[in-house]
Amino acid sequence: MSEIKRKSGRNIFMGILTLLLFSFVLFAILDRSQEEIRPPVLHVLMNDEVRKEALLGTYEWTSGDRSIVADADHPALLTYGELNTLEASKGQKVYMSLSDEEGYLPLNVISFEVYEEGSTEKVKDATYSINGDTLVLHLEEDSGEYVYALVMDFGQQGKADYAVRIHVDLQHFSVEELKELETPYVGNHGKVGEILSKLPAPGSGYVQRYLALKTAGEPYGIVAYYEPVEEMAGTIVFPTENPPNNVYENMEKNATALFCLVDNAGAVTFKVRQTPSTGELTDEDYEGSATFTRTQLTEKYGDLEDIMDHEDLFSE
Repeated sequence: MSEIKRKSGRNIFMGILTLLLFSFVLFAILDRSQEEIRPPVLHVLMNDEVRKEALLGTYEWTSGDRSIVADADHPALLTYGELNTLEASKGQKVYMSLSDEEGYLPLNVISFEVYEEGSTEKVKDATYSINGDTLVLHLEEDSGEYVYALVMDFGQQGKADYAVRIHVDLQHFSVEELKELETPYVGNHGKVGEILSKLPAPGSGYVQRYLALKTAGEPYGIVAYYEPVEEMAGTIVFPTENPPNNVYENMEKNATALFCLVDNAGAVTFKVRQTPSTGELTDEDYEGSATFTRTQLTEKYGDLEDIMDHEDLFSE
């Protein structure tokens, strides 16, 4: 009798063990079937500190014995979040590299195109180079909101569309707030400083740290000192006048706003350096600069008193 009980207990134990093993295998199969099959992440970087990800669009992908086809809208019509959006300046470089989770994947580019956001009409082919396992995008576009759409071929694994939104030298003016800060005098350090703090940066990575006021005699002047935010050190674009680049044109807009808001300002100078300052203003460290006079901009735009009401110049 005891032998029968032992055999019965052993059979029950083996049955439970078999059931558990079967459940484990079934769970593994189901879990694998639910794994998402998709191409690797495309990382988008300005430098080691500024990291984003391209938005994955349409793709065809094979992994082992499983394949999937996913359709998406045109890249220019997709919805981009903060993770997929960069602020940059014309002349800067953007670096793109694939996730290495699935081992080395060659950069075989089928096409790389530029669109204005919201428009499916191609602006141009993107300018890029490939350096090892990194694709380097050279930004050549004027100020605007662009989508850079990349199609990559992964051989037997498939192909994939990636896209990233880049705001190139965009400025947005808080016109009504700025107009409330109008002052008759350059010497009003508080008001002039507040105006400068509310003006949009003239280029990607710019931050204004210091201010000098020329009040000893005419032309009364304003000097604003810019430097890069720490993570953009060494990469910001300086203004160039001949021909004017985007940063120079944005500085001109800011100077125009200052002449409108500071009644007796006769000259505005913007100075810029490539490295963050150390807490002390050293004028010779500012290698780039641009200067504008009231006379110069009045000749170009006419009376500057109400110039900020011109929506074509000062968009919200």
